[in-house]
Amino acid sequence: MDTAITTSAEGEPGAAQRGSTTISDRTVERIAARVLTEVENIGGAAGRLLGIAVPGEHAEDSARVAAKVSGDSVAALDVRLSVAYPKSVAHTTEDARARLVRRVADLTGLTVTRVDITVTALRAPDSPTRRVR
Repeated sequence: MDTAITTSAEGEPGAAQRGSTTISDRTVERIAARVLTEVENIGGAAGRLLGIAVPGEHAEDSARVAAKVSGDSVAALDVRLSVAYPKSVAHTTEDARARLVRRVADLTGLTVTRVDITVTALRAPDSPTRRVR
């Protein structure tokens, strides 16, 4: 029995022989949420009830991300987050968008074609916790 293996110029098996890698939407969502923790002045998405922000959002919570992977190499992201007051919402979201496009591409090999960002709340600046002496 003879078996033929296609090799590339470097002597490795060809792409058809190696198989394919599929990255799920959920995996991209988790990676993108982790990438957002690298961006300053961003916190978790505030919960909403009848369109009103509900208390309980914490800065250490991660932003909410929904991802849609199309084909083998394209992803679109829908992000919900909060921004620290009084930072510029425009600058902060542009920083987040640029970081998401670059880091998700680096980590997954996918091209991020669209990042929709919804700012759900402006959160108070982090203040040190007071302790009783």
